[in-house]
Formats: sequence, structure tokens, C-alpha cells
Amino acid sequence: MTGRLSATRLRAITILAFFGFFAVGAGWAIAMPWDGGPDEQSHITRAAGVVGGDFAAPPDYVTVPEISRPLAGTHQTIPDGVAHPSPPCFAFKPQQPADCAQVKSETPHKPVEKFTAGAGRYQPTYYAVVGWPLKWWPGEGGLLLARLVSAALSAAFLAAAVYSVLAWSRRPFLLAGLLIATTPMAMHLGGVINANGLEITAAIAMWTALIPLVRGEGPPDRRLLVLAGVSAVTVAWTRPDGPMTVALALVILAGTAGRPRLGTLIRDRGAWIFGLTATVACGLSAVWTLAMKATELVPVPGGAGLGVTDALRLVIVERTSFYLKSMIGQFGWVDVEMPDAYYAIWFAATGFLVLAALAAGGRADRLRLAAVVAAAFALPLWMDVMGAEENGMMAQGRYILPSAVGAAVLAAHIIDERSPFASSFARSATGWLAVFLLPAQLVGLAYAMVRYQHGLYAPVPAVNPLNGVWQPSLGPATALGTAAAGLLALGAMIWLATSSRTGGMPSLREGSANDGLRRDHSDAPEHVGDVPGT
Repeated sequence: MTGRLSATRLRAITILAFFGFFAVGAGWAIAMPWDGGPDEQSHITRAAGVVGGDFAAPPDYVTVPEISRPLAGTHQTIPDGVAHPSPPCFAFKPQQPADCAQVKSETPHKPVEKFTAGAGRYQPTYYAVVGWPLKWWPGEGGLLLARLVSAALSAAFLAAAVYSVLAWSRRPFLLAGLLIATTPMAMHLGGVINANGLEITAAIAMWTALIPLVRGEGPPDRRLLVLAGVSAVTVAWTRPDGPMTVALALVILAGTAGRPRLGTLIRDRGAWIFGLTATVACGLSAVWTLAMKATELVPVPGGAGLGVTDALRLVIVERTSFYLKSMIGQFGWVDVEMPDAYYAIWFAATGFLVLAALAAGGRADRLRLAAVVAAAFALPLWMDVMGAEENGMMAQGRYILPSAVGAAVLAAHIIDERSPFASSFARSATGWLAVFLLPAQLVGLAYAMVRYQHGLYAPVPAVNPLNGVWQPSLGPATALGTAAAGLLALGAMIWLATSSRTGGMPSLREGSANDGLRRDHSDAPEHVGDVPGT
């Protein structure tokens, strides 16, 4: 799609990518009320507890009258300024704005003991990084800073993915897959305190590095190995299901790489170091999960008591649509459902990418893509079908995303590798995807702001995100303006990466005028030495 980018342009693209993704996440961080993200108070408590010394608080249980069995979690000692009841008064009530919540404490620094379910037993790495502001400034200011740290972590992985696509793997159509994989739900989670956000964005970086490594030719690029290793370790140590996400990616990609490519990887020292690092990280994370009993689930009422057959029918008829929508964006406490037309935009973009990959790819490509999709949905389906009787149906699209993003990246890689489109069409397609998907990010944020500032589903629905009975402490205009600036930066990044002034990539197809040109063995198949685009 593009020729080799100059160092100056590549640096500008990377800076724009980081600023853009960070600013979009910061918009969410500013806009959301306390505990406005999915299960956010549980993650806030865990983060404040970790930086306060409760690194591995022993598993404990609390009896709750409304729940049939004791609630699994841990006790954490945290400042009173971040110890708030949860779920909040507006959770699961989309008509209720956030003005009902009281978040100020008279003694914000006073240590209190707080029980937290779910996240209280999670791996401590994410919380150790984002939790410090909650300890130093326990209140709304500390929460905002912690959210911004979380947004910066996610932005760093996404910017690294953009850089690797353009500088190392040189598969620039992967930008289209990256745009589609970075759904509004991923940005929402990155802008609140929730380990799932970092898990998703690190997984995008991991897949972006792994696919060219396994599907490429010649010795593995050391820089891609480093990105793959850092991303895989991060995914493995962010949530209990992280090791499974990493293992599925490695098994599917390595298992379908073919004997010659596997031989190349096995003989490479860097690949051995990466494999050993990822294996040890996954193993240690699994040990943590088992020791802390982190897979003990919090039961939910929906679907509770259903047998396997009835649960399967419900999943097929109703839940599948919920999974797909909540991968794109069902924000907050899963009570901010966007209008159907909003999801149609992302479905259309994803459909274009997948159908083009299926049409252009060979049988192995199609099997590989189908395996990634099946693996992504396997665990949530198992949770909802096999576990409904005991735990209810709790799977959501955001749990699917760390593996599902691999399908978008893989589909884009297949298109790039098979080159079914002229370079001008590929540039144009990526640009038009950005034209539709980037504004959709802002629409999702604005709609969520309307939900928290006005409430939804009034006889005459509110549509203005700049006013309301509740408003963010920095003001709604600050939240929207920050996100809009980030999206403009991402648009500029896409334009710089796809601009025709970078030149087209020389063709290596049989019979072309470039047949005799040298190709570096360590480069991607379409890269021709240092010959400029023609």
C-alpha cells in the first residue's frame, strides 16, 4: 500500500498515534462518573490495595443476602476517599443520570477495610502501575490521574503496534485491521480503571507482531520479537484469562505456520528467547490464578438455573447478538446500548475486511482465520452454556476481544499478503474506513455522556452531551474536545501513512519488470531491498 516511509514521517506517525489514542482514552477518563466503567469500583479498590501493600491479599468470602452462595473476593485496606459502595445508584438503570451518586469523603486519607469481589484476586501488575494516584490523592482528582495512566498504557501499546506495522513488518494494510480491532469498547475500557482495557490493547500489539513473525519469510525480525514478547507478558499478567489468550495465539499461528517456517523459527535464538519468556510468564500467571482462586466467579441472575440445552438455545437466539454488540460498545454497566445503526457501521467494516480476506486467501488462510474466531468465542460460550445453571450468563463481548482482535489483524494481513487490491485502492479503503470509524468513536463517547448527564429513553430523548443534571468535574466540553483532538491526530496519522506521496510498493509478481531486484531475506515478501517505490 505504501513505500518505505522516511524516518521523519515514521516518527511523526508514531507520535500522532500515541497522542491520538491517549487523547481518546483521556476523553473517556474525563467524561465518566465515579464507578462509571464496568465494575470499576472493584478495580479501583484492587489498585488502591496493591499500592497500599495488599499485593496478594488472601482469598476470602462474604455472604450477601441476594446471592445464593458466598461472594468470592478479598479484603483490601484502602483510603476512605476511594472506598465507595458498588454497584452505584445508576448502575443497570439507563434512565438514571449520575447525579444520584455521592463520592466525597470527609476523611479521604483514613485507612478502611473494603471487600472487593472478582478483581480483588487478579494479578497485581496493572494495578501496581495505575494505583499510585489513588493512594496519594484519594478522591476524584486521584481517580482521574489513575485513569489517565491507564489510558497512556493502552496508547503506548497501540502506538507500538502502528510503528511495527509500518517500520518492521511493512504490512501497511494492517492499519485497517488495527482500526477495526480498536473498537469504542476498547477505548472506553482503556480510559477507566479496568485491567480488561490494557489486556485488549496489549493483545492488539501482540497479534500485530506475532502474525508477521509467523507468516513472514527469512529470519525473524528482532524488534518484532521484542514487541511480541513484551505484549504477550503483559496480556498474560493482566487478567486470569491472559495465559489462555497468549497460548491460543501461539498454538493457532505456530500450528498453521508450515514446516519450513517452523524450522526457521526453531533455529532462531531470538524466537527461542521469546517462546521461553512467554511460556514462563503464562505459567507463573496460571500459578497465581490457581493460588488465589481467581477463577471463582461472581454469580449473576440472568440465565441462572438453566440447563445446558436451554442455555444453548438462549445463546443462539439472543446472546450472540449481545456478544457482538458489546464487543463494539455497550458501555458502563452494560446499560449504555447504542442505536442499531451505530453497530451497523462496525459490522460493515468488519464484514468488508473478513470477506476480502476469505476471497483473497487460500485454504490455509481461511482455516487459520476460522480457528482464531472459534477460539475467541469458545471460552465465553463455555461460560454461558456450561456454567449458566450455577453462575448465570455472565460472558460479555469485552471478554472476547483479546482473542477476537487477532481475527481483524489476521484478515488484514491476508489481504496485504495476497494483494488482491491495487495499492491506490488499498490506500483509499483504509482512508475511508478511518472516515467512518473515527467519528464513530466520538459518537460513542457523546452518547455515553448523554446517558450519565441526562439519562436515556425519555419520551423525548436528550441529545446534548454539553449539559445535564450531572456533569464531569472538568466539564463535558473538555471531555469531548480532548477526544476530538485525539481523533483528528489519528486521522492525520492515517493520512501520513497512506498518502500516495509515499509511493507504491514495487511488484514482485512473476513476469513483472522487477523480477531481478534484490529482496532482503529478513524483510516481508513484498519489500524490495532499499529500492524506492516505483
